[in-house]
Parts: sequence; structure tokens; C-alpha cells
Amino acid sequence: MSSKPEIRGLYESCIGVPNLIDAIRFWGQFGYKIVGRGELSQEKAASLYNVDSNLQSVRLRHQNADHSFIRLMQWDTPKNYGIGPTSTFRQDGGRWGVFLTQSILNILNHVEDAIAQGEPWNTIFPHWLQVYAMDKGEPFFDPPLGVREGIACHPFWRLAIFERYNYEKKTYGNIDETSFMKASQFTHHGILVRADSADALKFYDQTLGLMRQKEQTLGGKPTCSSGNKETFALSDDEIYHIHDFDDPRSSLEISGHLSGRLKIVRMETTSDMPDVYEKSSPGALGMSLYTYQVRDIEEYRKRVIDGGATKVSNIQDNEFGTPSITFTAPDGNIWNLVGDL
Repeated sequence: MSSKPEIRGLYESCIGVPNLIDAIRFWGQFGYKIVGRGELSQEKAASLYNVDSNLQSVRLRHQNADHSFIRLMQWDTPKNYGIGPTSTFRQDGGRWGVFLTQSILNILNHVEDAIAQGEPWNTIFPHWLQVYAMDKGEPFFDPPLGVREGIACHPFWRLAIFERYNYEKKTYGNIDETSFMKASQFTHHGILVRADSADALKFYDQTLGLMRQKEQTLGGKPTCSSGNKETFALSDDEIYHIHDFDDPRSSLEISGHLSGRLKIVRMETTSDMPDVYEKSSPGALGMSLYTYQVRDIEEYRKRVIDGGATKVSNIQDNEFGTPSITFTAPDGNIWNLVGDL
């Protein structure tokens, strides 16, 4: 293996579900199709994921993407019921997925109908956000460049959904126009952490080999966008930081951005919010694990240990027969790497 790690964009969002059939049916409406099935015994699941339960999993792919798969995991005995219904993303250790759609209101119409029928959804109405041309354009005369983005929270799926206006980005979100929801794969995947320094996140570029993209410090009066203020339940003067980690094949130039991004929202350790690391870890229901695919799993196991990871499992075939390891990163999040890139 070369000195530069060989890794791609975020490979899978792993979601604990009580019923695989219902979950497959749901994600099929967004364009995801089954590309793999597997299972692990209680003993092997305990060894790899530290979960004392038999496991059945299904892997779903969106069109021909080589990243942003969804892995649905049905545990015979879930260790907990996950984060549960929330109305914001303000949870230390919480995860969410982000995707593009042709019509955000079409999706949220379904969410509101589900709420009316008693299903446990919460939503934030989509807010307008200008991108790439923050100080240009005359309202009512020039076409604005931006997105409408809102969130929809369910005990099993926590989603940020966006729609573009007046610009394209062909390498960042590929909509399946034949799907009922007219949706793309997850363009990026979020985690919220509490840490006072960006040094807590150096594991992701220095050890895993991801491309460190833009970093922003946002919030506070009057710069906090109304959308993010609601999404993260921010006070008027609260500061937060965004750190983007990309597929190494990506580019720092906008035209070369690739989907599969890891977006870490960092807030100060004094920020008041629940700790949900145990409720968003393997064995829990809901969005509970992210994975990366790497070329040399043995070399990567050495790298993550040297990089400060703890609870590093031995290399073991996962439920799809692929060499795999699970570990806890220095920021407290549990990760899984799979081989055979």
C-alpha cells in the first residue's frame, strides 16, 4: 500500500430497523434497490459490533453510485430503541443523512400526511439559503443561486432534504427521476460533536486520509441563518463550527466536489444538549453507524490504532462476507471499515 491511504467517500449509512421489509419498501420510494443480503450469528455480531444479538442486514444502492449505500440492520435483540423522535439535530453524537430532491415540498407533504395519521415524524419547514453568490443579484431581476433545505425526523431516519435553484452540480447528488420521491443518494452525512478545538477531528484527515474541505465558524448575531438556528436549536448568540471531510478524489474547487462527504458540526463543550452516543451506535435502532471502504484493511487497522482509536475489533468478515473492523474514534464516534475497495 502507498503512503497515501486509499479510501473513498462515506460508504454506508447503517440504520437499525425493527422490520427489514418495511424499511426496504420505504427506501425504495427514494430510488434505493437491494444489492446484498447477509447475516451474523450472535457470537460473531458480538465480536465485530459488540452487540449481543443475531443480525440480518440488507444493503441498498442508489442507481450506480459507489458510495452512500444504506445498510439496514435488523437485530433480534436491539440494545436500545435509538434516539427516538426529535424535532431538531441538537444531540451530541447524533447522525443524519442529506439528499437532493426535485421537490422538497412534495416530500414534506408526505411527512405532514404521515404526522396527521399518527406517525412519529417531526419537520422543520424548508428555509432559503443562498450559495456561492452571497452578495450578488438583485431580487426580482436576477435569478438567485441557492437551496431550500428542511429536515424531517423519524425515530429510524433523520433527514435533511434540499432542492436546488438556478445551478447544477452534477458530481454532487444524482437524482433518480424514475423514483417516486425524485431523490438522490445521500450527498453528505452529518454528525454533531462537542469539542472546543478542531484538533479533536484531525483523525479524519490525518489517519483515515479524507480530504479536509472548507471549515466555517458560524452563528451569533446577526450571522446565524434561520434554517440552521432551528435545525440545531441555537440561541441567538451561539457559535458553531462546520468541518467537511471529502472523498480524496474530490476537489477543493466547487466544480469538482463529490458526494459522499462527511460533515461534522462541532459545538462547544459547554453547549447544553443530550449525549446520544449509546443511542446512535451499533445495536440501536435508527441511524447508528457509518462505514468507509478501504483497500488494505490490515494496514488501516494499524493506522487507526496509531491514530488514537480505541475498542478496535479484530479483522472479521461482516454479514456480507467482507473483511471489516469496528472502532471508536478519538471524538467518541463508532466507525466501521470494510475492505475490498
